[in-house]
Amino acid sequence: MQEDTKIIVQVDKTVVKITGLEIKGLNIQQLEEILKDKLKSLIRIIGVSGSSIEMDIYGIEEEDILREETGLIKAIALADGITISDVTSLSSVKKIQSVDIDSIPEYAESGCKGERWQNI
Repeated sequence: MQEDTKIIVQVDKTVVKITGLEIKGLNIQQLEEILKDKLKSLIRIIGVSGSSIEMDIYGIEEEDILREETGLIKAIALADGITISDVTSLSSVKKIQSVDIDSIPEYAESGCKGERWQNI
């Protein structure tokens, strides 16, 4: 790579976890399409258990996602393999933090990976 080459990457991502679901035989691609149509944004399902779904949502602020909670829950109910309950909710909505490449904390092999990022 040439010295004057610059690589600029911006990942504007919020991680959302929805709990209180019953999930059996979920078609993840179908759910991503439903949510993409609902939010007009890129969605990636990153984790599924029998009772929760975790997803990355790109380009939408935390507050906007929280305001849309009822609509999101109604939208995911349209996907095959998901049953919602009275306790279904967004259990976490967290915007991924930006870090300047020159501010990335040093990593100690004997240290905790999570603690490395706590002071950012």
